[in-house]
Amino acid sequence: MKRTDIKHIVVLAALALSSTANAATYDYTAHYDYIRKPSLTNAQVDAQIQVDTATCDSTIGVQRATPSVNYRSCMLQHGWKYSFVTRTRIQPTRTPADPYFSSNARVAPGHFIDHDNGMDCQNMGGAEVCDPPNGTVQYFDPDQNLPCTRTGAMAICSNL
Repeated sequence: MKRTDIKHIVVLAALALSSTANAATYDYTAHYDYIRKPSLTNAQVDAQIQVDTATCDSTIGVQRATPSVNYRSCMLQHGWKYSFVTRTRIQPTRTPADPYFSSNARVAPGHFIDHDNGMDCQNMGGAEVCDPPNGTVQYFDPDQNLPCTRTGAMAICSNL
């Protein structure tokens, strides 16, 4: 294989990977118009498109971006004409998944706040080394089964 062929393959692979990563940050919505007679009310349209979309999803497969020709044909058989697709950027959530956790503590690069003890920690060769945080941390202590607030070295846990 020539060097230029390898470069082309690498560029194509990088382009495919970057477009895949980019596609993961968007939510696509296909829009259809109901074309059968008699017309449906808004409530009927909402219910009917849910049923017809589920039918075509199970038959053709779930569509992630612009619907395929086969999917559009399936929807057309159910009375829906494809109009357009909208793309909405998905905003990453910045809140932690733990509802008991919040923190205003400043952490150094490579450090993190441990959700079980509220301490400022760093992984050191497979071991977690922790110090009191520089700020206030609210967390849930699984050992005590209580919500806690830590400010510096002092932690107060209470069910009140």
